[in-house]
Amino acid sequence: MAAKPPGIAGYPDAAMQTGVAPPDAAPAPWVASPPRYTVPASGGTPLVVSFVDVVKRFGKEVVLHGLNFSVPPGQVLGIIGPSGSGKSTTVRLMLGMYRPSSGSVTLFGQDPSRLKRVDRERVGYMPQDFVLYPTLTAEETLRFAASLYGVPWKQAARRSRELLQFVDLTEAHNRRAGDLSGGMRRRLSLAATLMHDPDFLVLDEPTAGIDPILRVTIWDGLKQARDSGKTLVVTTQYITEAEYCDNVLLVYEGMIIAAGTPDQLRHTATGGDMLDVRLRQAIEPEVAARLRQLPFVVAVKGRQRPDELRVTVHSLTNDLPLLAAFFDLEAGGQAEMEPYVPSFEDIFVRLVNHARAAQEGTSDGHASTNSATHITL
Repeated sequence: MAAKPPGIAGYPDAAMQTGVAPPDAAPAPWVASPPRYTVPASGGTPLVVSFVDVVKRFGKEVVLHGLNFSVPPGQVLGIIGPSGSGKSTTVRLMLGMYRPSSGSVTLFGQDPSRLKRVDRERVGYMPQDFVLYPTLTAEETLRFAASLYGVPWKQAARRSRELLQFVDLTEAHNRRAGDLSGGMRRRLSLAATLMHDPDFLVLDEPTAGIDPILRVTIWDGLKQARDSGKTLVVTTQYITEAEYCDNVLLVYEGMIIAAGTPDQLRHTATGGDMLDVRLRQAIEPEVAARLRQLPFVVAVKGRQRPDELRVTVHSLTNDLPLLAAFFDLEAGGQAEMEPYVPSFEDIFVRLVNHARAAQEGTSDGHASTNSATHITL
């Protein structure tokens, strides 16, 4: 089992599985300091990132279609979608590595391609590809990263030890980066990104090729960074990692097809809250028909057993008592009901299908999904 990072040591196994830290857990070593700056945007709202009608073309190919979103401080924003959907292009625009073909991008309220050094030092960027020197050892790599930002020698030595433990590379500290496996290189890149304690982290596929146990540990640390006031933008093609984020952009073919909290995305995809219902007897077709006609019922789906249904209602809080009363009256007795939470793979598929249907109903589908509203997360 991967070693727990310092500051997360002592988690009970249940907490490691759920990602919930015990109340007295010490912070991870790289999230100690609060953000040092607050940049007010228009209207007095402090925004770290803002995209307004951003289109990106490479030659004649349009790879991003009118992106609109903004991110305030102190959040984990997940940009989630399959490979080739535009995630890396989005973060490169965010950091000034690319310039938009049209529209505007700001970082800390400024053009990201013209940030002053003091602002660039606030940013930690982990690219998707391995860009470190293959001839340096893991520990030398971290010391080199520290030297780029003027981290004092004693502090760099301490942070190197802590971060190597955090990414489970302590035993590989003296191995050259070129000799590490692909997953180990990803972990070393993450540690190098964290060396100067940035208050804005942009991590492009940080958990790609990393085993599930260590993946949970890393996300626990990222959430601790958020709790200390840092802002994080994390791209991933692991759809299930949406659960770890405060807000999510689902991207597909260069479009934002949905945005919001994980619960909001579930509601968007399903139309409400879902329940698995088991009755004392098989439900009659006419009873099922009346159930579908209730104003608070969104959908009714049969299951393998004739006495089971999956029912979607607008709101569990408001509609559960009404649903229970219906089954008491119409189905000959009390029904057993429990909430059903669909997986994010299912949610993503539903939302992609919704986006495709919307495209088919417009003459310019690529522009229609994103340009109507500006998403402030």
